[in-house]
Amino acid sequence: MPHTLRTCLVGAALVAFVPFTAAIGSAGQHEHSMGAHRHPKAEHLKNPVAADATSIAAGSKLYAKHCSECHGDSGKGDGMMGDDLDPKPPDLTDADWKHGSSDGEIFTVIQHGVKGTGMKAFARKLTAHQTWDVVNYLRSIGPAKSH
Repeated sequence: MPHTLRTCLVGAALVAFVPFTAAIGSAGQHEHSMGAHRHPKAEHLKNPVAADATSIAAGSKLYAKHCSECHGDSGKGDGMMGDDLDPKPPDLTDADWKHGSSDGEIFTVIQHGVKGTGMKAFARKLTAHQTWDVVNYLRSIGPAKSH
């Protein structure tokens, strides 16, 4: 391979790699700790997406694509990838939510992840609207809304 082409390709790879590593670093900085706690600011976030059949169906599809491997098809925390995680993924159908059970807190956990667990940030994979659809879906299979 000619030197100039190799230099160009290496340079292009570095240009592509730098934003990627910056994105990883910034996503990790927003993850919050794994211990049980509430999010007072997030607790008051209002879900702007109506929990209608359309939103719940969209959330179900997104859940199947991004969440079920760890949390299981029915949200019980028994997904195939969950066996390898420590701590294990939580049961999303019960009322024991360690990071808060308001819509805003669930939204925040999905968007920012939970440091020290297998729960990664999805802010770069899901739009805010998609995340609210997932929240609406989780409400349809999980605990009643916390106020």
